[in-house]
Amino acid sequence: MKYSLRKTPSHLHLGYKYGEAGGGVLGRNMSLTIEGRELTLDVDLEANLRARNKSSPWYVSAMYLARNPHKLKSLQCPDNLVRARLIRAWEQVSHPVLRVRLDLGGHGRFVYDVSPHSLFMGGVQLDVRDFREEHDGDLPPVGPSGAQPHSHRHHA
Repeated sequence: MKYSLRKTPSHLHLGYKYGEAGGGVLGRNMSLTIEGRELTLDVDLEANLRARNKSSPWYVSAMYLARNPHKLKSLQCPDNLVRARLIRAWEQVSHPVLRVRLDLGGHGRFVYDVSPHSLFMGGVQLDVRDFREEHDGDLPPVGPSGAQPHSHRHHA
């Protein structure tokens, strides 16, 4: 079953491993798909890549994620509506497993196993436990479920 969490843009903060600087992006059309005990939060980030100003912080952050999806450590969403709807769905499932799928359009779709944490000031933080797979445009998905070995071709 699929539920819409938010259609309008919401600011998201991305945190990275290895002490690298994080950045912010706008997430749109957030939805939650529930299949058994698996909850998948889908976030459309593609609009960040359509910015005319290629030096805008949102564009730069989205491109960094596209090049370094395996370095993502956390995702924060300060939106209380998204938080409330996630908690409601989480409480209705026995032993839930949460995943996040970040969609950067032609630059890739990235799936992560995450652990949710409510933030003191509202919103939710999703800590990345595992980078599940990546899918670039017309290429087949790679990762634990694919036959191909995991590729870190985005390393500099």
